[in-house]
Amino acid sequence: MLQLSYKLIKAIIEMLKRLIRLKRWTDAVSDDSFNEMAKQSLNSIICYILACFAEEAGEYIDWTRFPKYALYRAFEKTYVVFNTPKAKYLEIFQMGNISPSEFSKAAKRKISEIVDPAFSEFLCESLGTREEHIFKAATAIATKIELLQLHAKCEPSKYDQKSNYVADDMVKYHDIPGFKEVANPNGDLFKLLQFISDSYLRHHTRWCELGYVQPCTILGHLYSTAVLAYFMSLEEHPEDEVLATKRYFMGIFHDVAEAWTTDLPSPIKDYIKGLRGACELFEDKVLEDNIYSKVPKFLADKIHEVMFEESQNIVQHKALIKGADYLSADTECWLQYQLGSRDPYFIGSLMRRKKGIANGSVALTPLCGQLRHYFLKFSRDLKLEKPVEFDYMSDEEWAKEIEECMRQCLNVN
Repeated sequence: MLQLSYKLIKAIIEMLKRLIRLKRWTDAVSDDSFNEMAKQSLNSIICYILACFAEEAGEYIDWTRFPKYALYRAFEKTYVVFNTPKAKYLEIFQMGNISPSEFSKAAKRKISEIVDPAFSEFLCESLGTREEHIFKAATAIATKIELLQLHAKCEPSKYDQKSNYVADDMVKYHDIPGFKEVANPNGDLFKLLQFISDSYLRHHTRWCELGYVQPCTILGHLYSTAVLAYFMSLEEHPEDEVLATKRYFMGIFHDVAEAWTTDLPSPIKDYIKGLRGACELFEDKVLEDNIYSKVPKFLADKIHEVMFEESQNIVQHKALIKGADYLSADTECWLQYQLGSRDPYFIGSLMRRKKGIANGSVALTPLCGQLRHYFLKFSRDLKLEKPVEFDYMSDEEWAKEIEECMRQCLNVN
């Protein structure tokens, strides 16, 4: 059983910061929307689909290994591999007569240094397993999808070289049930995944109307929400990795409908009577029209299981997924300030969580409460102007409001 600590939670936030900053395909293009955080979301969406096919074919799947491998891969990317193409570092290893397994050893050692050996062992339980093989197959499909998106931006010979490498890599995964179907560029599932990857989820920048420094996409936000939901769940129920895994995938899928609906700001949904309910009905419609009616029934049923809006999920999971969703947003606000923005809006966004936490509609665990306290203190110490929405308060009242929010974070049971 994993023992969580504040040090671990802070290490996860640092990893997420690096993951969103780490661009992909930089030997061909420079595009902030193609970063490792967005790629991890796409990997996990495809992994869920492939695992459903394998399970339907009669394979035993240990679902708890998928979040562990996704986290291991994220640490490996941000602290060991960076954005060096796999073909290049494998060639270097061959020239130095170095086993490729040394990268795994280095990642394991690095995770031990950053957090502790127990956490490293926890993540590395996924290595060498069938579930790792399935996750790697998903990454191969995701890589192919991204490469096709970048076709027009790549120099032709470079594109052909990368395309050939991806094709050679994908041959290794033909043993996985459903792989050929999902990886078929002419198939409905591949086209669905292409649409998700090349949609509003990737191309809309969160906080775009504000003084942001770090571009944040909805696609990347899915991954950070999933990771925070996973650790919040383990903090609440340390013995229940199955529950934490379900919530990880709920985080991954929680905003997928926005690929078709786009989104309206939350305050506006509350200003106009009936608008929030109408938005939810619209989301149900687009999911039915574009996913549930287009995929095999067994897969539609499994996707329903991890959809935030499903009635069977609302009572047990809604507050925690909403808490992880908001904590992901809080992390983005802190990141804007850490990287140099001084837009007062971001501290206002942090403050707006207070009511939901107080009434229990937004879950906050003690360790994540410490994290939120850190975000608030960091923001307060910048001594910014009050956000416009808090102008009705005097400076003294505003200072007291921040202190009250900070106390709330440390009083979570």
